[in-house]
Amino acid sequence: MSNIKIRPANMNDAPLIAQIVAMVIGEDSATKLCGTGYPGVLEEAAAAEGTQYSYLNALVAEVDGVAAGAALGYDGANLHQLREGTLAVIRNSYSTPSIPDDETAPGEFYIDSIGILPQYRNHGAGKKLLMAMVGKGLALGNGKVGLMVDFGNSGAASLYERCGFKPVGEKLFYSHKMHHLQCTHLQAEEKILYTGLNYPQVKEFCGDKILAPYICMGFSMLSLIVPDGFATVNEGDTICRDGLGNLWVE
Repeated sequence: MSNIKIRPANMNDAPLIAQIVAMVIGEDSATKLCGTGYPGVLEEAAAAEGTQYSYLNALVAEVDGVAAGAALGYDGANLHQLREGTLAVIRNSYSTPSIPDDETAPGEFYIDSIGILPQYRNHGAGKKLLMAMVGKGLALGNGKVGLMVDFGNSGAASLYERCGFKPVGEKLFYSHKMHHLQCTHLQAEEKILYTGLNYPQVKEFCGDKILAPYICMGFSMLSLIVPDGFATVNEGDTICRDGLGNLWVE
């Protein structure tokens, strides 16, 4: 079994980050954005501060001590500011970049790019990297974590949905239609069924995020504090908890 570690990126990871960005957006889009010299331009943007592709926005996945993949994420409210920083770097080498459609907007933490180098896939590093970036986005106070996936990439879409992402619409990237997915909590790590008779166990599971039970029409119910407010728990409902302690009801 491979040893997988997720860590913050540093400036030395710029070549890897550039490779992942190019792999994710594809050669055609990379050329439109940065010109035919896009590998070097993306690396320069990854080594800089204040760009979309900056190492400061990245996490790196290591497989058995080798940097094997990276993910980039930032507050959607900062898209235009970060894009200006990116374009400033690009224009040092390429005078006519083609500006893509807005990928995100205020109100979500946006996962710009995520990928694992081909030779390190199928070890579970991609899922761990994704969940780490989702956790980072939620921990920063963004109630929603978003990303885009190509209509034809059903494998990636399936992984994202298994990790808690749900389709919320469509977006364009260089006039190419993409699914827009969002996640509001990490994948459940623990669950407990509320039967109405196991309140002490449920109380221990939920801690200070649970309010005392009450009876409605002969059934025992709870009020539960969840990331976006309160939720009602009925007998037979399952309470889920993610790795950050967030609760929700299924």
